[in-house]
Amino acid sequence: MRELKTLISKYNYNDADSEEIKFSKSLILIISICCSFCGLGWSGIYYYFFGFSLTVVLPLIFVGIVVSAIFISHAASNYKILVYSQLGCITWISAFIQWSLGSIHDSGFVIAWCFLGPIGALLFLDEKQAKIWMLMFIFILGITAIGVPTFSMDGAKVTANARTIFYLMNIGVPSTVIFSATTYFLKNLINQKERNFSLLQITEEKNQRIEESLIKEKELGDLKTHFVSTVSHQFRTPLAAIQSNSELLSMLSNNMDGETSKRFQKVTGRITGEIGKMTELMDDVLILGKLTSGNVDYKPQELNLVDFCQKLAKEFDDVQPDGRIMNIITDGEPYNVYLDPKLLNHSLSNLFSNAFKYSSGKGNPKLTISFISKGFSLTIEDYGMGIPKSEMPNLFHPFFRANNVTEIKGTGLGLSIAREYIEINKGQIEATAIQGEGSCFTVTFNR
Repeated sequence: MRELKTLISKYNYNDADSEEIKFSKSLILIISICCSFCGLGWSGIYYYFFGFSLTVVLPLIFVGIVVSAIFISHAASNYKILVYSQLGCITWISAFIQWSLGSIHDSGFVIAWCFLGPIGALLFLDEKQAKIWMLMFIFILGITAIGVPTFSMDGAKVTANARTIFYLMNIGVPSTVIFSATTYFLKNLINQKERNFSLLQITEEKNQRIEESLIKEKELGDLKTHFVSTVSHQFRTPLAAIQSNSELLSMLSNNMDGETSKRFQKVTGRITGEIGKMTELMDDVLILGKLTSGNVDYKPQELNLVDFCQKLAKEFDDVQPDGRIMNIITDGEPYNVYLDPKLLNHSLSNLFSNAFKYSSGKGNPKLTISFISKGFSLTIEDYGMGIPKSEMPNLFHPFFRANNVTEIKGTGLGLSIAREYIEINKGQIEATAIQGEGSCFTVTFNR
């Protein structure tokens, strides 16, 4: 018994096999070994009654093929070789033994062994192949019932006692093999069910913990969003007071002498500028909080993309102190698109603003609108200071600013918000840049 277990463990040669495959290998090996011992026993019993004859040789042929298949399948790392060899031998060699002995009565119903073919196909192959093996069994049963040519004279030598022994062997042993295989299969099925149930319990516990963590995370996120929103709104009140007092100082400075008035105007100008920066930062933080909480409305509608971009670009062109404009190029045959105009406006406004802001003193930025059958894209290029290569991976992170733009006004939230809005609009954004030569942002959408 120990040697048998050792052989079975060696036959499970691949540690990467699933539990199902390991089980199939073990089961076919056990069945093949049992049937091989039965073949040797049958050959000995037939020899006792008939002497050396065809009926004695056929079980030995079965044993030779099956035992060879065990080693060949192990060497080839393909246990299906043993499966097909076992099923073929148990079906056809049993049939030949039946036909060698003649009638079902003379053989002691040896044809019962053939039924192990479709049963084995169900266990080791699939339902479709099992049907084929069942048809083989019915074919063999039909040929046997009609009558076959006599392969040997062994049937005439069968006595009443021999016939009784054959019936006991050919009904009892196959039934025992089927019962044992089914028991082994069901035992494994029950063990697998218990393992699955245990895994399911563990998974449910983990899911419950994850759900509790998500609830806490959501509560924390809502608290953070509420805090940011409250603080931002609370900041507006003192900022409004500072702004109004700054304007009052500016008005009072008009009644002062020239030099004093200039100094006051310079101070109030700085105050107004910083208030603007603070207001922009609060607006961006509020938007970021909205994005984090998932409270951004998405209302797509049909747009003429070229007209939309031209109008937006003109708004930026009109306020450039150096007279630069956004050059617009259309590539392909334009068609109307389906996007949320508010989200698109915010995203493109940030990209347009950056294109002008970070290329001051250089050439005009360029917008290329490309249309193809599968989708469309917007490419914004500038010829300014570019972005260091080492900092490109962090470009769309909140509050990130490249080390070469620290002297230029900005919050570090614009690109992060732009990307979020583009993704809500079912698009994607990519960036390429060369420091000192310019930047290129490409926004793509499926049609």
